[in-house]
Amino acid sequence: MDRNIFIILHNRFPGEKAASLFAALEASAFADAKVETTLLVPRRFGRFKMDPYEYYGVSKNFNVVYLPTIDFIWLPFLRTLWFGLSTLVFGKMVLIYLFFRAKKDDIIYSNEAAPLFLASLFFRNTLYALHDFPRSFFWFYRMFFKRVHFILATNNWKSETLVKRFGVGREKILMELNGVDVAAFSLSTGKEEARKKLNLSLDKKIVLYTGHLYEWKGVFSLADSSRYLGSNVLIVFVGGTRTDVETFKKRFGNEEGISIVGFRPHSEIPLWQKAADVLVLPNSGKEEISRHWTSPMKLFEYMASERPIVASDLSSIREVVDGKSVYFTPPDDASALAEGIRKILADGELAG
Repeated sequence: MDRNIFIILHNRFPGEKAASLFAALEASAFADAKVETTLLVPRRFGRFKMDPYEYYGVSKNFNVVYLPTIDFIWLPFLRTLWFGLSTLVFGKMVLIYLFFRAKKDDIIYSNEAAPLFLASLFFRNTLYALHDFPRSFFWFYRMFFKRVHFILATNNWKSETLVKRFGVGREKILMELNGVDVAAFSLSTGKEEARKKLNLSLDKKIVLYTGHLYEWKGVFSLADSSRYLGSNVLIVFVGGTRTDVETFKKRFGNEEGISIVGFRPHSEIPLWQKAADVLVLPNSGKEEISRHWTSPMKLFEYMASERPIVASDLSSIREVVDGKSVYFTPPDDASALAEGIRKILADGELAG
């Protein structure tokens, strides 16, 4: 009997979060494998008014269903309460939808614990994608991990910690690193051509970062590194939510060696990366999410772009690459990061 896949996502869709991008790529990949795929998302405020397939650059080969929820998450107060309420209502709407549209043997897949837990009460084939590791409510996660059929861990640290901390059987864990659509980032566009299309300087050395502007991403250290780089080097930041971009501009917007582009559609990111001399993954070592949890999609996208990479020396990154693939620098050290960037730029073979 053919099984369908239902993917549950509580994020805005389309939106700027990596989880929304990941869900779109997963849904398209499942559909390419000839599996009927439906992505269930909430009808939330603030989602981009664009065609999601065009926005993410994926085939229109899966279904997107918007379900009602209560959305006060945009309010600047009690956000934890509003998020919890939205998750609970959305989870109930998902369950009602599945009752009418899903078969008992269909696969219910999500990185959302609460909605998937409700689904696991009635559907046996549940798969949990463990992105962020639990920080609290451990009693709930112990119960939840027992109920779900499989758990997808995106790196070895998560896989081993599931066994040691929660007693999850290894036969239940699927370990797969995050990935990338290599074809989307393997553009034939040259560096000069990409810069002309993006109105970037043809004379300066461009150091590029794409992604969110969260502190654990190490973007403050990268911005501070501009003080140690010459006037012929421009650090370009592409990405971030509207609020984070505004905050980042207040702090670094007047720096001559920094350009803050803000959010751009994901389909445009390969062109930005082709325009760079160096791509930087400056993750901080101060938070566990950066040291252990992450399997950075950005790193895979950087590698597919075939540009030199400078990255923080963290176990989460060394699990994917070694010193032959990237140039490692100590995390949270702007001076050392600048030195690593200078070494790459000075190496004609790499920087060319």
